[in-house]
Amino acid sequence: MNLVNLDKVSKTQGDKKLFENISFGMNDGDKIALIGINGSGKSTLLKMIAGIENPDNGTIARNRALKISFLPQVPLFQPENTILEHILKSNDPKILLIREYEQWTEKIKKSPDNESLQKKLMEIMHRMDQEDVWGFEREIRSILDQFGLDDLEIKMGSLSGGMLKKVALAQSLVLDSQLLILDEPTNHLDLQMIDWLEKYLCEKSKTVIMVTHDRYFLDRVCNQIIEIDHEKIYTFNGNYSYYLEKKTEIENSFQAENERIASILRKEMVWLRRGVLARGTKQQARIDRITEMQNRKKIEEKENLELGVLGRRLGNKILELLNVSKSFDGKPVIKDFTYTFKKNERIGIIGPNGSGKSTLLNLITGKIKEDSGKIDSGQNTFFGLFDQNAIDLNPEERVIDFIRNTAEHITLNNGETLSAGKMLERFLFTAKQQSSPIEKLSGGERRRLYMLHVLMKNPNFLLLDEPTNDLDIKTLSILEDFLETFPGCVVAVSHDRYFMDRIAGLLLVFDGKTNITLFPGNYSEYLESQESETLQSEKSKTLPKKIEPKKEKEKTKLSYHEKREYEKIEKEIEVLEKEKSEIEERFGSGSWQEDLALRHKELEKILQEKMNRWEYLSSFEE
Repeated sequence: MNLVNLDKVSKTQGDKKLFENISFGMNDGDKIALIGINGSGKSTLLKMIAGIENPDNGTIARNRALKISFLPQVPLFQPENTILEHILKSNDPKILLIREYEQWTEKIKKSPDNESLQKKLMEIMHRMDQEDVWGFEREIRSILDQFGLDDLEIKMGSLSGGMLKKVALAQSLVLDSQLLILDEPTNHLDLQMIDWLEKYLCEKSKTVIMVTHDRYFLDRVCNQIIEIDHEKIYTFNGNYSYYLEKKTEIENSFQAENERIASILRKEMVWLRRGVLARGTKQQARIDRITEMQNRKKIEEKENLELGVLGRRLGNKILELLNVSKSFDGKPVIKDFTYTFKKNERIGIIGPNGSGKSTLLNLITGKIKEDSGKIDSGQNTFFGLFDQNAIDLNPEERVIDFIRNTAEHITLNNGETLSAGKMLERFLFTAKQQSSPIEKLSGGERRRLYMLHVLMKNPNFLLLDEPTNDLDIKTLSILEDFLETFPGCVVAVSHDRYFMDRIAGLLLVFDGKTNITLFPGNYSEYLESQESETLQSEKSKTLPKKIEPKKEKEKTKLSYHEKREYEKIEKEIEVLEKEKSEIEERFGSGSWQEDLALRHKELEKILQEKMNRWEYLSSFEE
């Protein structure tokens, strides 16, 4: 069933044309991802489909019975509303009935013996039975629990940006709708929540159209990719992997076509230079074809964002953290954390929201002060922090002035020196955009501008706090390529699994209880290890204990050799445990090496065998 149909739709924002004469339809069960560079009009197109904005030209037809749920990139809310009031703020009949039920339940709590209140509540409950609302109400509760929204009486105005996004996402999911429109749904979600949302959208029959930078997410959820490129759209009927494959084929065919036409033109120009008189219609037609080829709209090579800075040289000492602790309002967030950073390390930081990940970056850069312990950075270490401050840029300041105030020039890794204006060009800011105020940039363009601001400081130690938020996929790919060759240290906090897999070979895992552990590997490898541990744990709970084979004669005492073994085994266990502890201490001090990790794994296996043997030997009376 067709739900939405766009026919020859055009839209201009200010003096910038976003798209022209685009057409496509959305059918029941479609899972669509919109992709394109920042500023190409993705969020605007979502708002138009939702009916919040109108096209300049063309029509958008929606099924009359269609119910739409829309998650905006920046949630709208009333600060004085509670979480529950915000979530149940809808004209949907089921939501209105649930809201009425909640209101009368609260009244009865205050006057439990009031018979008229009880009668009214019974009437509402009867209506909920008739309209089958209880199952819907249970699903709402389940979603709220999944999002960790326990206290629904908290005012919206007191929530952090991340919590506001979670509440807005929860609201969009609980509505009884056939079409979900989601603008960056994974922003501010931790990795466990992203995994849950991925499964939820795959299992639901709802139609979905979304903008997301999470490539694993759209690869697993979406069955159609729509790319906005140079005011047009291109549809790919498959997931993100399919899109990449087909996109490569198209780019190669474009290049081949340009080369073919160039070859024809070279030959034809030789013919023209011979001075052939164009008296006949055949000769004139040939000249016309040459002119047409020369004046054709050439399939141009895409402009590419270029990253590459020289980077200051790092000294022998880079950064040392010794027994660092930090609390907020008496609640410990980081406790006795010790780590020594090494040259060119690529470290990812993962963990639930509120576990202290951003706090660690702020401690390292000196934005906040540690309660105890010591943070000692090397004399030549210069930090560059890429955080959420892009939203705090002065909207009235010109783009070029903002970058010039950071640095007039920068030296690239190839020795070339570029001005602030030239660097802006490399970051895909046109001359017109450079002279415009920042407020005219899209959210993603502001993030890209802020990235340039950080790099213009020429750091040698990059700290990235959720760098993937609001950046388009193309910019992310180029950023990842840059980070792989960046001549310095990189530490990144991110919920983007694809990004973490590409840039991090070592993880700091925050558990939300002040504990930080090291994991030698990328995020996918970490997930595999967690799944393996879970399976082993479940297996040990469900499988019956191993039944020892019957012995011909029940053994009552140890043999001579077993006695000697029993006398030595405790000492052997003590030595092995000491070696294991020493390796773990070296992990905590930042001295992780692959051979140490292998030895640690080997020791765990040997110790388990020794302990099993000791338990067996100690079961006999001497």
